[in-house]
Amino acid sequence: MILNEQPPPKRMKNTNAPKATVNSEPGSDLLETIKGISGSVGEGLTDDELTRLLREIALPTEAGFAFLSFCGGWVTLTVPQQDLANWYPERGWIVPEKEKTAREIAIKYAFSLCEPPDISSSYRSLRGELPAPHHHLELSNRRETIVVAHPRYLKVRLVGMSQPILNVQAAGTPLALSKELLQDLSALYSA
Repeated sequence: MILNEQPPPKRMKNTNAPKATVNSEPGSDLLETIKGISGSVGEGLTDDELTRLLREIALPTEAGFAFLSFCGGWVTLTVPQQDLANWYPERGWIVPEKEKTAREIAIKYAFSLCEPPDISSSYRSLRGELPAPHHHLELSNRRETIVVAHPRYLKVRLVGMSQPILNVQAAGTPLALSKELLQDLSALYSA
């Protein structure tokens, strides 16, 4: 037995610890803030760990969007509460006003616009019927989808393919996104 040996200090989770602060002044760039923090931690954290870290930081909100998660180079954001009738007509895919707004955004950023279904055609409910078909909006560059706009969330790709190589897993490169992108996308979520 060693004399003077002290037991290791007990570690306690401090649930009252203040959250770290990040500039949330008007004009703060939410996407750039997330990219900066992600880049500063490097590859030492999994996407789940990075999401937890980002949730502990008082990230700014921007244009009605707030951070939800980071996964696979995508940031998922919460959106203002939406009335689904403002997105989905009785017949058709997306209401014409939303489609027009999305098309204007696509033109501004040289994206292509598509409206894929929300669920796979192989999905069936417990009763065997297909749910009412709904679609969402996707904006893509020539290589990959950059924005997924859905009435319940918004996803923006922050890390993209570094070069178009077929059948090879390329290292990701942070995308240079316009500081106006979220403000422009907020037009889809205005009442």
